[in-house]
Amino acid sequence: MLSLKNLRLAYGSKILFDEANLQLYIGQKIGLVGQNGSGKTSLFKLILGQNHPDIGDFGLSQDTHIAYVEQEIEDSDILLTEYVLNVHPLIIEAHIDLPEYYQLRPSAEKLLINLGFSQEELYLPLNHFSGGWQMRANLAKALFVPSDLLLLDEPTNHLDVETVIWLEDWLKKYSGLLMIISHDREFLDNVTNHTLSLSNKRLTLYTGNYSIFERTRAEQLIQHQQVQAKNLARVAHLQKFVDKFSAGTRAKQAQSRVKMIEKIQIAKNIPKDIEYDIEFLEPEYQVDKLISISDATIGYPGKTLINHAKLDIFQNSRIGLLGRNGIGKSTLIKTFIDGSTLQSGIREINPKVKIGYFAQHTVDGISLTDSPLSLFSREHKNKREQELRGYLGSYGFVGDKVHESIKNFSGGEKARLTIANIILHRPNIIFLDEPTNHLDMQMREELASSIQDFNGAVVIVSHDKFLLSSVVDEFYLIDGGHLKPFNGDLEEYHQFLLKKDTAIATKNKVPTIAPTTPKPAAQKNVLRLKSDLANLEEKILRLETQIKTLEEQMAEHATNSDNAKLKETTDKYNQAKAKLDEIESKWLEIHHAIGE
Repeated sequence: MLSLKNLRLAYGSKILFDEANLQLYIGQKIGLVGQNGSGKTSLFKLILGQNHPDIGDFGLSQDTHIAYVEQEIEDSDILLTEYVLNVHPLIIEAHIDLPEYYQLRPSAEKLLINLGFSQEELYLPLNHFSGGWQMRANLAKALFVPSDLLLLDEPTNHLDVETVIWLEDWLKKYSGLLMIISHDREFLDNVTNHTLSLSNKRLTLYTGNYSIFERTRAEQLIQHQQVQAKNLARVAHLQKFVDKFSAGTRAKQAQSRVKMIEKIQIAKNIPKDIEYDIEFLEPEYQVDKLISISDATIGYPGKTLINHAKLDIFQNSRIGLLGRNGIGKSTLIKTFIDGSTLQSGIREINPKVKIGYFAQHTVDGISLTDSPLSLFSREHKNKREQELRGYLGSYGFVGDKVHESIKNFSGGEKARLTIANIILHRPNIIFLDEPTNHLDMQMREELASSIQDFNGAVVIVSHDKFLLSSVVDEFYLIDGGHLKPFNGDLEEYHQFLLKKDTAIATKNKVPTIAPTTPKPAAQKNVLRLKSDLANLEEKILRLETQIKTLEEQMAEHATNSDNAKLKETTDKYNQAKAKLDEIESKWLEIHHAIGE
């Protein structure tokens, strides 16, 4: 289906890969791996026709339909569901004569809900959503359009772990040729059956998922490598946990540590382009109980997310927070950090506790006018320059890199620098909210390993199952407005989600009635009525969303005693309600007409 013959691809004067020979077929699921900057995205652009080979031949079967995640949105005013629907050939060609045409809208809605959008958001314009959610919409487009070849570049970024689990299941069923760029090893292990390595300007195809590929490479290189003493210490640390908890309530998590031990032993035998030597520093003060909340109601003005929450965090706690996107995980973290989202209840913190907090906005807030050395010299005035240079070097910032402007750094470099800065402040507890979005696989593994040796507490929200299974000792689940322990591992959480989704689907299932076959003369009229019905349903959803917004505005104006705005909003509310009643009546008429 896809072939490369003696192909060279360069970026300016830099050769990305050379003498590449490759043959890929329908049904293969390929994980494309390599260091940042090695040429993975450039290979995707070659497939899409945006790049051209410098030497050699590139071939793709005729009439191959390619789907990929676009990085831009041209029309941000379009409604979310329409944005996804409009890429399907049956919609583009208006095949209203086909029964499948009428299944596309509910299919698009279901896909978007599985990707984390709520029912109320399905008919909002794209400009209502943040950049991360717009990327989810683009992912939905790529999954919705029929394709023979699907290209996904870091598809798990901006997803929560629940959505990643769903995406894994979806991709396992994909029947075309799938190619994925990802630094999420668990995701690659669960989805791919081949690994395409881009290293030292060479493309090499291996049979098997990422772990099998890694093991194969390690076997090829083992005679040239020595396992570092640091890694032996980490393995011993993990083994201690396994020995202690191999039976009982944490047996599943102990088993995850066994897998982690194997991966450390393999991964550290493979040469790296950048060497990291991360060490989580000892907290300045040692205390046992760090922070606790009890009978806590958590949320924002006008919206409560969690009720009656109780959680104690101790010095060596390793806590993973589970729950669907928007359920309150980040909000709970903010309650612990500064109490800003605590509506009622008790928050207690030891006065000696120092908190470290990493989130996406932390990376965005880093000073772009600084260099790594100038930033750290200002933030850590008690450290000598040579000491700071050595510390920055352990995070991959060596030589002249410490003087480069941060504004020219990649997202991964900024994330690395941010984590380094947090750790150098020597916190007692570190909150990590999706820390791996920009980190390459090597840095993710180093982070997971280093946390094991940290003599402080860690609370993690992440879609990276490798990080969670490697680090977390106890999971807490936010579900139905409550925070409760989840006594199981991530595989059991997967099963929990499947059972819950099945129960919801069964509860919401509408009994099917065998349709009567219309006479040929009436066929066209029925199709037109179904189209009208779909249009009315869109309007109903938009009006319901508008009414909900107006209700919130009315409550706000009433609280502020703003009578003028309250009257204006009330008039709009009454008009919207009247319009909704009118459209619902039309919907019922058409529904009955089709039923006849």
